[in-house]
Amino acid sequence: MYIKKVKFTNLKGFETLDFDFTRKNKSYAGWTVFVGGNSSGKSTLLKGIALALMGTEVGRIYIPDLTGWIRAGCLEAESSVTIIREKKDDIQLKNTPPDSVTPNIITASIIWEKEKEGEIPNFRKKKTNYSVEKGLWNPNANGWFCAGYGPMRRLSGSSSESMRFTLDQGIVSRFATLFREDASLSESESWLIRYYAQILEAKGNDKKEAEQFLDNIKRFLNDGLLPLKMKIGKITNTGNKNVFVTSQSGVEIPMRDISDGCRGIFATILDLIHHLCTVYGSKDLFKEDKGQLIINRSGVVLIDEIEAHLHPQWQFEIVDWLKKHFPLIQFLVTTHSSLIAQCADDNGIFVLPLHNEQGRQPRSLTEDESNKIRMGKAGKTLLGSAFGLKATRSSWALAQIQRWKELDSKSRNVKLSSSEKQEHKELENLLKMSFDDDDEVITE
Repeated sequence: MYIKKVKFTNLKGFETLDFDFTRKNKSYAGWTVFVGGNSSGKSTLLKGIALALMGTEVGRIYIPDLTGWIRAGCLEAESSVTIIREKKDDIQLKNTPPDSVTPNIITASIIWEKEKEGEIPNFRKKKTNYSVEKGLWNPNANGWFCAGYGPMRRLSGSSSESMRFTLDQGIVSRFATLFREDASLSESESWLIRYYAQILEAKGNDKKEAEQFLDNIKRFLNDGLLPLKMKIGKITNTGNKNVFVTSQSGVEIPMRDISDGCRGIFATILDLIHHLCTVYGSKDLFKEDKGQLIINRSGVVLIDEIEAHLHPQWQFEIVDWLKKHFPLIQFLVTTHSSLIAQCADDNGIFVLPLHNEQGRQPRSLTEDESNKIRMGKAGKTLLGSAFGLKATRSSWALAQIQRWKELDSKSRNVKLSSSEKQEHKELENLLKMSFDDDDEVITE
């Protein structure tokens, strides 16, 4: 499935939000980015989408206290998503009446409501078509893959309370870190280890099929995912360090001992594979494509601040890796990184305003604005319509530039003192060393 549209009304800080993710070629898979400052509502946007995808029954598990979800001064809020159903992947239960308009386009909406200010809101489904009840929101319907990840994507360290979310066999486990900062992705590593243990006990064709699937997982993860040519190596089912990586020099290191960025990316990708396998099964999950393995299933994946703990070089590389290896997945991500935004596909950059930007509404960037970001330098992207910085240099650097301007202007009218001449020369040399050919000092 894919999300075609998202619409919020009076949800937390959003009076209205209406985003359409349709691309020029009418596709939805690929990289879509939401940018905005702190407190602009990026995390709320992802959670609002997730709640509409999950429905109210599952949503109450994550937000038992509905206080604060309705915009101040209002009595009702709504989150609505329009879904494109992929017939191959998204199976409705039998005896589902056809929708009145288009069977493969459905809308799922949830509402927060209260009778008066000060009350705790109720949470209910909006009257909807049967396709939602018999498909997207039904735990017995096959397919309809969606998952969400918060900025704290840890491999270990989940609280005992959050363990009950990650151990759930249904959709609840696929959104644990998005709603719970104290949740980790350790269950997917445990799944991999259990799978390895089952291989040791299996026989005949079952053993061969299980070994092939495990080999596919390792081959998939080892296809350039980790930096410095690190590879997933040994897997064991004993002790508390069960997955090992092998460095370029051949040194074997426990996965849990490498950097936060590496562990976080490994945990996220393994978690995706785990849940895709749970939803679709292991058969035909991987597909050979031009000499590499890809995931051959559709779905929606939400990620909050994908760039957390990632070096700038890896920020570029991880997006290309995800799009190449999950070509049928629609990624909806928030970011503070211009490098992540530059990797967006067409109609793939949406801007959320700050609360003090009166009159500015959430919007998609125009084609020209988007292409300027996608084609430009990362530093200049920060100065554009998506990020809105006034300068990309430190206050000290701006002060040096301003002082050079003052001395340069003064030198045109009066003779500088010897100390001023020396200062002017030193600043000019500093600027020549620091500025690129296409930098203009006066614009800063």
